[in-house]
Order: sequence, then C-alpha cells, then structure tokens
Amino acid sequence: MNNESPTITCSATEATWLASLLGANVLLGLHDPFVGWLTEEIETAWVDARQSLAARNYIALEANGQITLDTTVAALIGTWAKPDASFILTFTPIGKPTESRYFHLTRYLAVEQTIAAERYQLTALADARAVYQRILDLLQVENQVAAGAANITLLQAQLMNARASAEQTGAEGVLNILREAPSDARDALAQTLTQPRANGALVALAQRATAWEVAGLGLLEGANGLWRLRACKRDDENWVEAIPCDATQAREQVRVLMNRVLPEPLPAE
Repeated sequence: MNNESPTITCSATEATWLASLLGANVLLGLHDPFVGWLTEEIETAWVDARQSLAARNYIALEANGQITLDTTVAALIGTWAKPDASFILTFTPIGKPTESRYFHLTRYLAVEQTIAAERYQLTALADARAVYQRILDLLQVENQVAAGAANITLLQAQLMNARASAEQTGAEGVLNILREAPSDARDALAQTLTQPRANGALVALAQRATAWEVAGLGLLEGANGLWRLRACKRDDENWVEAIPCDATQAREQVRVLMNRVLPEPLPAE
C-alpha cells in the first residue's frame, strides 16, 4: 500500500478474502477465482492470501487470532464491496486498445477500479463530482461538435453490420445497409463510421430493494463529430437511436445518467 496515495492492489483471491471479512459475497468486475477448484485448494489459497496481505500491512494478525484491517484498505474494499452506485466505462480510440474502468461510490467515498495483469487496483476519489470529471476525461469529451442535425434509429444488428462494412467496403457498403434511413442522417452516420475516431460506453448500476437498476449510454465519434447512442427494445428486437450530440450535451447526458443511481445528485453545470 502506498501511504502517500490512497491506493491498494490485490489479486482476485486477496480481494475476495478481504471482501468476505466485510460480509460481501460479490465484487462487481471481479471474476470468481475459485471456479472448478477443490475445497482443499481454496483453503490453501485463503491461507496464502492472508499471509500475503499481512506481509504488505493490509491486515494485522493479532496474537489472540483476531484480524485487523488497515483503515485505508477497509475503506476502499468496503466501497467496492457495498457501493450505493457503480459505473462501468469502456472507451476505444481508433487503432488503440480498449480502456475499461469501474467506479464505485458511497455517500462518503468513491473508488476507481482498474485491472492489469490479473491484479485489481483501487484508487480513492473524493466524491461523485471527481468520478464525473474522471469519466469525462476518460471518454475524452472535450470540444466536439454534433455530427449533423438529424437523429437516426436502426436495428442494433444493422449498426453492427454497418460498422463491419465500413472497415471492409467503405462508404458504399455502409450507405447500402442504411439505405432506408433519411438521407441527411444516413450520410452523416456513414461518414462517422468510415472516418471513426473513438467509441465509448457508460453503464450505471445500483442495487435496489428487489433488483438492480441499470441504465447506460454510448458515444460514437467520427471526423464529422459526435453521436450519443441510446439503446431501446421494440417488438422484441434491439434498436439503437443515434442522436447528434456536441460535447456540452454529452457532458449533460453523462450527468443525467449518473444522477439516476447516485444517492445524492450532481448539480447542474
């Protein structure tokens, strides 16, 4: 643990063991490390995790057999294990690997969760406002203009096919797939798909009394500007509405989405 920065790093087994001390059975964004393991193997892994955590001063093993959690570790793991709200972000700049982040918040603390080389890192953030700004930075919402002026609604499968066609056959293939759409919206979306810059998605989650509340939005950026993507279901089919969206509107939609699950809403900018 770094004493100068509220950050901890754990393996999946260590994180699961720490969460169990706090009475949590599920950690969002962490795979079950014990799938297919024998009981004896799990017990050995628990012992190894406890020793490793004690060696790094994440826990203290008392002489009377009691276990004491470091206060920073307890705060970060506790926020991950029992959040009031969580957010899952993915962002893919053209030609670069996809970035993924998880954010978890309570009324008292927020954490950013990253995963690298089978290790889970938790970094404290001050509050929901800090998470909001971090999300905007990761999505690279800066000064983009809207990509045209008209919305376009199409089947999710059509959008996926159009994206694939843009890579293989260019604008002609995309326009053919979108041929039934209004021409102004069709041409603008075809230009975005054939000259892409990035795409991203943000999912908001909160566990309510009987079920999870889940909402999301997507952002698609091309050389001609930015779109907001909104998923919907109609006649048992998945549809996507692409809405031209400038950077100011994108920031507002991120704020609105976050406020759906936050315990206390973010103020308007």
